[in-house]
Amino acid sequence: MKYLVLLLAVLAGIWWIRQQRKPDQAPGKKSGPQTMVPCAHCGTHVPEDDAVRGARGLYCSAAHRDSHEG
Repeated sequence: MKYLVLLLAVLAGIWWIRQQRKPDQAPGKKSGPQTMVPCAHCGTHVPEDDAVRGARGLYCSAAHRDSHEG
């Protein structure tokens, strides 16, 4: 019986710690899937929100934008 109580106490502690460690979501952030777009220079897919915009398309970084457009 004492092992059952000890097990329940440990599980309750683990549950409580995991509840405290959950990151808070920012109010403006999307929590669903994101649209992935290919880099116009190397073809690597990046989230559309993180892509660097250029005159000839979307890029994975400013360095790729500069080397492709420059």
